[in-house]
Amino acid sequence: MHRVDNSIYILRHANLITMENDQVLYDMDMFIANGKIYKIAKHIDISDVQEKDMTGKFIMPGLFDCHIHMDADDITEMLIACGVTTARNMWGMDETQQWIREIDRGERPGPHVYSTGPLTDGVTYWEGSKIVQTPEEGHQAVIDCFRDGYQMVKTYPSIPRDAFFEIMRTANELGIKVVGHGNYNVSFRELAESGYYALEHISCLPDTQHEEDIIMLAESGVWTCPTVEVALTIEKFCHQRNDVCAVPYAEYMNPYWMKDWKKITQWRIDKHRYDNYDFMEEIERQKIFNKHSDRVMLGTDVPNPGVVGGFSIYNELEHLVHYFGFTPYEAIKCGCVNGAKNLGIDDHVGMLKEGMDADLLIMEKNPLENVSNARSYLAVVKDGCYHDKAWCENVLDRVRNRTEDQIIALM
Repeated sequence: MHRVDNSIYILRHANLITMENDQVLYDMDMFIANGKIYKIAKHIDISDVQEKDMTGKFIMPGLFDCHIHMDADDITEMLIACGVTTARNMWGMDETQQWIREIDRGERPGPHVYSTGPLTDGVTYWEGSKIVQTPEEGHQAVIDCFRDGYQMVKTYPSIPRDAFFEIMRTANELGIKVVGHGNYNVSFRELAESGYYALEHISCLPDTQHEEDIIMLAESGVWTCPTVEVALTIEKFCHQRNDVCAVPYAEYMNPYWMKDWKKITQWRIDKHRYDNYDFMEEIERQKIFNKHSDRVMLGTDVPNPGVVGGFSIYNELEHLVHYFGFTPYEAIKCGCVNGAKNLGIDDHVGMLKEGMDADLLIMEKNPLENVSNARSYLAVVKDGCYHDKAWCENVLDRVRNRTEDQIIALM
């Protein structure tokens, strides 16, 4: 395994993208100690400390993928090997909680993971979801989520009105956030006024005929995670009928996923749910939101069909620039600063500042000039632990070369 001393070292002559603004601090030293950014200066003079030459290299905070599903035990490995140092898992289970503990103990490669509890709905749309139909069941669902150590409650939209409001009341009382797909049985204003924290896809925003509701949600402080990458999969694979297994970097996905992607894509086609799907109309929804709020996160919805673990985070960065007109800085901000703010951890992660966690992405090229340059990463640092590109490629090779029976799949 290739790494610099895990506890203390200096990165010399680096170009720093601190994300405090859209400027680059050129030719700076960064002293990493015990997992933290201990000091940033033009020159740091400390003897007997290991050094790594970063001349001409660019460093920014590690990326967040704010919408993932740990549907199998290989997803988090792919994320960290592609530069994702923090993730929001959107369907928690006993197994995913165990994997998160293993990551935290250093027994399994992966990013820092913050998780919702089980997907909670009023009817069974996805098998295995937690069904809530009464206020009492809604109350207990939040208590269970809180007790089991999850950071968020995730709801789907078919929960009955009274049960939904009890979920919100209990969650607000306990101080746990409720996120997800909104609710069909309440108005968008009621959703916002109840304290609903984040809508997870552009499809969850009101349609453009109800622009006033989009503006109201934006001004109320609700967060969004557009997941453009997964929205595009509907267009590409359900409408255009492209081969879902022919997307770039699909070869890094274990054969288990190839079968799963084909099965889910065919299921979507057979259900005709997306026959009238209008991708560009959904893009317009988000553009309206963006004019009134910057509470936008970067997320991919991996491992949905065609969404490749880790690699797709760079697609999502490019989508924010291409479809929404974000500058590279604004897109990257969604993938570090905003993710940290959403999770309430921006006091120690999301920027390059003294005292912050040493979660870094080190690149050959400047992503502020072209956001695609973020793909030029040559090392990932998590909690000060330096993983070079050879380590990353080794992790990815190990994942893709596993046999199907070696993958622990939950869905």
